[in-house]
Parts: sequence; C-alpha cells; structure tokens
Amino acid sequence: MSRTGLRDGTGPDGTGRRWRAGASSGLVAGAAMGAVLHAGLGLMPTIGALVGVETVVGGWAVHLFNSTLFGALFVAVFDRSFFADLRGDVGGCLSLGVIHSALLGVITGGLLLPAAIAIEGATSLPVPTLPVPGLTASFEFGVVIAVAHLVYGVVLGRAFAAFTLAEGAIDWRPPDPANR
Repeated sequence: MSRTGLRDGTGPDGTGRRWRAGASSGLVAGAAMGAVLHAGLGLMPTIGALVGVETVVGGWAVHLFNSTLFGALFVAVFDRSFFADLRGDVGGCLSLGVIHSALLGVITGGLLLPAAIAIEGATSLPVPTLPVPGLTASFEFGVVIAVAHLVYGVVLGRAFAAFTLAEGAIDWRPPDPANR
C-alpha cells in the first residue's frame, strides 16, 4: 500500500481502520476527560446514576462506553471529503476534535442530560455534584465541564492523528507549513 493510502485510509482496510481509530481515540479521550470530571467534581457516581448505577465504577463504565461511541461519531461526521485537508495534519485533527467536543457538550449538556433528568421525573441531578453550595459551585461546575470537554477534544484529535497519519511522522505540534 502506498504512503498516501496509509495517510488517508484509502487502502484496502482504510475505512475500517478509521472507524477503529475513531473509537479507540474516543476511549483514550474519554479516560482523560473522565479523570478531569472525577478529580474536579467527583462526577462518576452522578454519571452512573443516570443509568441507575450510582457508583464510581458504574460511572466510569458508562462514561467510557459513551466516549467510545462519540469517537466513532467523530469519524461519521468528519470522514468526508470536505474535511480531508483538516484530517491530513495534526493541527487539523486537533481542530476537528475540539469542534466535535464543543458540539457534544452543547448537545449532551443542553439537550440529553435535561431530557434524561425529565424522564426520571427529577428536578435536578440524581446526586449532589459539589460539596460547595452557592454561586461559586455553579461557576466551578461549568468551568470543570468546559475544561473536561476541551481535554476530550484535544486528546481525541491528537489520538486520531496518531492512529491515522503517516507512520513515524507523529508529533504533538502541527507540521511547519513551509516544510509540507
């Protein structure tokens, strides 16, 4: 297979490789995001409680499962010829990852979470999220959630680049445009 086939996934197993890369990247990014959520707010029992398992282990299982699915969704959305140039380098993959995670944050936090709470008939999250009451708690909650989604996007984009770009040319920084 040519180097181009390795880079853009057009080889015999390129499509499957991109899907595996997306799911694997989502899992890795989910672990990083989960660490932020767990350390910053202790949210893993809350995440587990959304499916009826109010434990840290249950929360991690639900979170990593969803993160893997959202990694596959990343491929479903951005594996289009329109995004080919962005997927072709590390900086572009990072950008797509951050865009993806920002959209996920809006959709999950603004639509899915309130819907899940309403389905359960609750008026708030099933468990307390912070030990600090008041206005600073709401601000802290929002900041940690935003940072966690940013971490997810950066790690997702970087891991996807590592899994899909040319072998041996992986670096955390995007390539110098003058050397392309």
